[in-house]
Amino acid sequence: MAENDVDLDRIDAAGYPAFLAAFDEVFGQSHADDEVERSKRTAEFDRFLAARRAGQVVGTAGAFSFDISLPWAPAAGCAGMTMVSVRADHRRRGLLTRMMSQLLDDAEQRGEPFAALWASEGPIYGRYGFGPGIPTGTIRIERDHARFRSETVMGEVELVDAEEAAHRFPAIHDAARRHRHGTMSRNDAWWARELADPPERRGGAGAKRYAIIGDRGNDRGYAIHRLRPRWDEGVPRGTVEVQELVATDADAHRSLWRFVIDTDLASVTTAGSLPVDDPIAVLLEDPVRNRPSLGWPVYLRLVDLPAAVMSRGYRTDDTLTLRVHDRFRPRNDGTWRVAVVDGVASCEAVGGPADLELDATSLATIALGGVRVTSLAAAGVVTASTPDAVPRLERLLATDVAPWHGSMF
Repeated sequence: MAENDVDLDRIDAAGYPAFLAAFDEVFGQSHADDEVERSKRTAEFDRFLAARRAGQVVGTAGAFSFDISLPWAPAAGCAGMTMVSVRADHRRRGLLTRMMSQLLDDAEQRGEPFAALWASEGPIYGRYGFGPGIPTGTIRIERDHARFRSETVMGEVELVDAEEAAHRFPAIHDAARRHRHGTMSRNDAWWARELADPPERRGGAGAKRYAIIGDRGNDRGYAIHRLRPRWDEGVPRGTVEVQELVATDADAHRSLWRFVIDTDLASVTTAGSLPVDDPIAVLLEDPVRNRPSLGWPVYLRLVDLPAAVMSRGYRTDDTLTLRVHDRFRPRNDGTWRVAVVDGVASCEAVGGPADLELDATSLATIALGGVRVTSLAAAGVVTASTPDAVPRLERLLATDVAPWHGSMF
């Protein structure tokens, strides 16, 4: 089978069902007709690629247009890579490489310095310069051991319906993400997707519940959660599953967690895709019984290296020279002088020796401060020729909070 037997082209609304069916086949899942229609609302057909051989879709890949919040700087464009698949009988023929190259070229043409994805197979995407740059955490809280260190008076939490949530949650999310870099923007279609609750996707759990704290014009936090019921010999031992909990201040955060933990008929609360420094981990009085752990990270990629470096802000001034190896995006491959003055970076290609040497995957991993440079240096994937270069780069990239994005795309 020759590589040139497979054509890459854009899809349209009419071709989307076949595109989605091919993706579903690889992942062993399926979408009902109404789910296909809902999925269309967020699809950007001019950014979706179908690989076809003899008219059949044998590979899929696409991207969403996001803005990613950044440390001490305005948000920047980010291509959210999605629905990447290659049919089993077409693997190892360069098809994924062709699709990733085209999507990254498109992102650069659109002026997006970053790309991101959720990786089902992380090592695959390291080959294309993606690194686990936005870590996430999970937690399991036992209600009998869920006393807070600070049990001060809690704010009043209200349950609302999905329609009201759609009106009030977006402003909270936008306010919170200004202080939590790594978070992607959401348009109306994305909010509809986050709040949707088709019964066939509940997997035996109850309906979504939408909780909010604050008043109209001064809303301060929200939680999306559901109860998965369970009974042991007549004793209720359900699980509260938190899809998302976002707050703009400590009181709202504490009040929302208290509210969801105290859900009737539940003995356990679980949450995935939390910030790794979410205060809930230290707010709980008994950390042994309530187990935080690492979840799936978001993989990040610097599409345009100098633009990405210059797009974020910094709290420390310094000048370092980095030798970056990037075989997949040759434009980024080379030696770069990064100079930060008054928190603003310049980045220019230079010749001569470098203070540090690393590859594109490692640079993406540390770019937003989510993984320590010292950790990668200890692993031998960042090397320094200047004695203090590693701690200096560590200080340069450090941020006040960990990067986070908790919503699948």
